[in-house]
Amino acid sequence: MTTAALTTSRHRLRATLAAAALGSTLLGGCAVMSPVQTDYAYQAADGVNATFGELDLRGVLVIADSKDGPGSVVGQLVNNGDEDVEVTIGTEGASAEPVTVGRGSSLALGGDSAVALSSVPAAPGDVVRLQVATPGTGQNLVTVPVLPALGYYEDSAPSESSPSASPSS
Repeated sequence: MTTAALTTSRHRLRATLAAAALGSTLLGGCAVMSPVQTDYAYQAADGVNATFGELDLRGVLVIADSKDGPGSVVGQLVNNGDEDVEVTIGTEGASAEPVTVGRGSSLALGGDSAVALSSVPAAPGDVVRLQVATPGTGQNLVTVPVLPALGYYEDSAPSESSPSASPSS
């Protein structure tokens, strides 16, 4: 090989390497303006997460088919404490039955174990404020979505109260 051919080969090699380096830099820079979704914290479920003391609420939401109709609270309650905790969940101003979450365990709310609400002051697609009360943290408010009893929430539909029987004459 002659010196001229060697020089031309070296120039081509250098040009190819420079083009490859420049191309990879330019193509790699595309990700700078395209943030990855997992870079941001977001709620991936339908419900809402909240923490009150040693009680975690996970994926909590209300299932109701109409405004001012009955509803069900579904989700997961997690007790991170060393003692059982009694939790009362209800809408503002309405009474609710307490549920007990064992120490270091969780309680799934849904289906037959959903917390029943006599009246939900919001329509499906809206949000409602729930009061979550525990002896250790007192009254806490959390805003959760109201969804209709469709799809995988059909099993958590609120039970319709049966009309009272009237005496026959």
